[in-house]
Amino acid sequence: MASIAKVKFKTVFGFVAAGLILLSWSVCHAQDRGDVFVGQDLHLSGENISVCSDDGFGQGANVLIFDSGFSMVIGANKLSSQSAVVFIDVVRSEYLGQIQTDYNCRVYLQKAVSIEQGVLARTVEIDRLVLDQGEALVASFFVSGQVFATAQNRSSISSSDIRQLPLYIEAIQSASPVRSHLVIDEEALVPVFEEYVKPTVAKEPVKATDIFKMKLPQLPKPEPVPEVEGDVVPQFEYPVNLAGVWGVKPEIVRTIDEDGKSIMTIIGRFYLWQKKDEKGNLLEFQADNAVIYLTSGDTEVKNPDPSQESFTGVEAVYLSGNVTMTEGIRTIRAEEAYYDFKNKQALAVKVEMRSFDAERGLPVYLRAARLKQVSETVFHADDIVLTSSEFYLPQISATASSIVLTDTTAIDARTGRPTAKSNYDGILSDMKLKYGKTTVFAWPKMRSNFERPDIPLKSVDIGKDSEFGMAVETRWHLARLLGRKEPKDVESTLAVDFFGKRGTGAGVDIEYQKSQYYGRMMGYILQDRGDDVDLGRDRENIPVEEDIRGRARFQHRHYLPYDWQATIEVNYESDENFMEWFYKNEFETGKDRETVLHLKRIKDNWGISILNKVRITDHLELTEELPTVEFHLKGSSFWDDKLTFYSDSSVGRLRDRLAPDTVSGGDAERFYTFSATRNEIDMPFMWNKIKITPYVAGTVGYEDKTGYTRDINNDTVAGDDTVWLGEAGVRLSTMFYRQDQFVKSRLWDINGIRHIVKPHLEAIIYDDHDKTVSARDTINIGLSQRWQTRRGKKDSLRSIDWMRLDVDATWISDNADNSIDPSGGYGPASFIWNDPAVPIFDRRNSTFVGMLRDTVTADYTWLISDTTTFLADANYDIRTGVIQQVNCGISRYVYPDISMYLGNSYLRPVITPHDNVFEKGSNSLVAAVSYALNPRYTLTFSQEYNFDFGKNVKNKLAILRKYHRMYYALTLSADKSMDNNALVFSVWPEGVKELGFGDRKNANLNRLTGEEY
Repeated sequence: MASIAKVKFKTVFGFVAAGLILLSWSVCHAQDRGDVFVGQDLHLSGENISVCSDDGFGQGANVLIFDSGFSMVIGANKLSSQSAVVFIDVVRSEYLGQIQTDYNCRVYLQKAVSIEQGVLARTVEIDRLVLDQGEALVASFFVSGQVFATAQNRSSISSSDIRQLPLYIEAIQSASPVRSHLVIDEEALVPVFEEYVKPTVAKEPVKATDIFKMKLPQLPKPEPVPEVEGDVVPQFEYPVNLAGVWGVKPEIVRTIDEDGKSIMTIIGRFYLWQKKDEKGNLLEFQADNAVIYLTSGDTEVKNPDPSQESFTGVEAVYLSGNVTMTEGIRTIRAEEAYYDFKNKQALAVKVEMRSFDAERGLPVYLRAARLKQVSETVFHADDIVLTSSEFYLPQISATASSIVLTDTTAIDARTGRPTAKSNYDGILSDMKLKYGKTTVFAWPKMRSNFERPDIPLKSVDIGKDSEFGMAVETRWHLARLLGRKEPKDVESTLAVDFFGKRGTGAGVDIEYQKSQYYGRMMGYILQDRGDDVDLGRDRENIPVEEDIRGRARFQHRHYLPYDWQATIEVNYESDENFMEWFYKNEFETGKDRETVLHLKRIKDNWGISILNKVRITDHLELTEELPTVEFHLKGSSFWDDKLTFYSDSSVGRLRDRLAPDTVSGGDAERFYTFSATRNEIDMPFMWNKIKITPYVAGTVGYEDKTGYTRDINNDTVAGDDTVWLGEAGVRLSTMFYRQDQFVKSRLWDINGIRHIVKPHLEAIIYDDHDKTVSARDTINIGLSQRWQTRRGKKDSLRSIDWMRLDVDATWISDNADNSIDPSGGYGPASFIWNDPAVPIFDRRNSTFVGMLRDTVTADYTWLISDTTTFLADANYDIRTGVIQQVNCGISRYVYPDISMYLGNSYLRPVITPHDNVFEKGSNSLVAAVSYALNPRYTLTFSQEYNFDFGKNVKNKLAILRKYHRMYYALTLSADKSMDNNALVFSVWPEGVKELGFGDRKNANLNRLTGEEY
């Protein structure tokens, strides 16, 4: 549908789910340490992290090793790799009595390096050095915010051990600054001077705990735990530790209550923590005041650090005043909090939490009036607000009055660790999606597993169209509407639509995927009261015979034992034009709508398949296969590997099913048999540096209906049931090159030239049994050329294809007739290497299965610079001297603000010989530019002008404005080909592609996470 005005919004994917899971994890799951920061930060994440506070080489006050996956996000820049080493230097400065802490960072990324940059990437200056032809990268930058480090497993590593790691050694060699120095010949006499020893200045190194705001406990190791049978992990009660913040010890008052239990009152900012396991996971608190409840008896533990105290037998703690609670990777803030150490229950009042979503590239803020941990796996929260904005009144937010969340993750009884990824089941009340203070969508109560959007509504389209009228299209989560828990790996959608001029429609779409099979079931029914206005090719205002129209499809693929694979597909359509009218894109570019049962087995170098195909809708024209069996054998060597054998064979029972209005005789639905086999023998060998492969092949075909009835000029002749075609040919190819490292040009950005030439030739002659299968003898000569040079810094040069030119010329023995169009207007064509996938089956009633004219094709690319590229391709008819097709264009990127494209596409007028149909040519000029005016505004403009039609085809102007966590766009477009003009206002939140209003085609200008909206 071409909508004049369109409003579209989708619910946030996992929006409320992510926040509630983060909130629950903040109190119950002990993983890795993380803290809360506000502003533009550096976010590091990976599966494993090793931390060294001082490597001893001066490469960084802190070194972080990621050996199993790495991702880094700073601003609109996202870098990832298989492994990485991060060097962090702390830079402290003082201004007006305030101490500011910043960081100088260098990151060495290795293997599978990926770089994604958004529109605002230029707000962070990153120096990049590409190594090993893109397999490694060194990035250097300055961090003015804070540092996040997230990992499932964290460990410490000493400076002596880190120097032995191959990854660290490679990082040192690559990340160290390169210094220029004189090169002295070995024969030169060099005076000897005494070595100057620089006086050392003792300084206290900055530890990793200073960066990540960690205060590790300084306690004696616990006594060894006696070994137990099996792999059961023994339980150990670790002491609770207390220390002052900023070096000031808080005031501690100890009292005894009536029951003889100890109570400690703490006044002054403090840090309280308890070790959870030997892997270093911690439960941590910070607050201004606290009351600690302990059991009776001597609970104090001697601590070697006089500034810290340690206790055992702590039952619970009450905290107030700017409370910070951290466990694992999540941290929350609250005004008041209570935590029961023995029962693992917690209560927090006026909770606020900040986390970071690396996939979306934005922070996540969650606020709740009250959070209660009922048990280790059950949580309850009231008055929840989830948003990506740190402001008190966010632009976009999701709210719920309450939630009951249950952690259903399976735990291994021996190790105490999850057996699979986390699973949750939650019941939410009064769900609302808000824009500012305005409620966009509300739902009273729902159940969710927090892996998908948390409300039943998936999307809404509202628009107006000249053919459909006022339209409202909605998509819903079917299982949630039914109050059911959707099975794992299943996604079900309900469609409910209303069209003012046509009627109402509804449908279901269910997709599923398991380890051994996957598939899809979908159907749609429309009560239609209009006509098909415009289907193209002068088909207008076609009456609709049926009031109820629709379609149904079932697709299933199953992987069976012994390498067998089964595919089942069923398709039904109510009438001939429904798919073309209602599902136009699928009709033109999608897979054929068939009803088939297909079995196949592929093993080693052979394969067998059995295909059954039937027609269940009368209006489709189809050749039924009942069934067809095929066997293929590829590259089987014999005669001491001197010869190679290829074979492709098929036999089938067929029936042609024509549309009822085209059936002219009783012969249309008669069953008949078709079989064919093609067998080829190659004899590859080398002569000097030339690869030569002579071959012979033979094809036999049989068809007992009308037989083969067309000659090479596409004239009808007497049919023949059995035909054969022999062929012989030779294929040659080689490669040679020449290089000169002294060819240099600063203008053309050339540093040495290597010219690689790859010529190839194929010549084929045919011998036919009858003119009904005659083929054109063919000679194809091709030349592939590459001009390579080196670019980059002196110590990190990389090879690139500066220019590429591929040219192919094909001559055939009998060019197609010029009587229809003396200029040879058969359209562009290219040489296709002999491929048995184009079977002799197509030769029964058509000759257009190969080249028709002597033709030259060319493809050219010129990488003028790393930011400018020129591309072109052309097709030329040798016999008539007519250029059939030309495309060329130049793309240019001006760092960091402008990207542009200018190109031309030419296609000459064409006459299709088979139908004698004239198609008007096309000669279009296409231009597009995107300009970031400043970090807030981005302007885009595109235009297509067609010289053959003498008019502008398409024009589009859009301006994008970025506010805090929000994007707005105003788009003006004019499409003369569809006679459509539009002015659209759009708005969408940063990083949340599921939520937006209006036309969001320009949302891909914001590539903070590399995704297109």
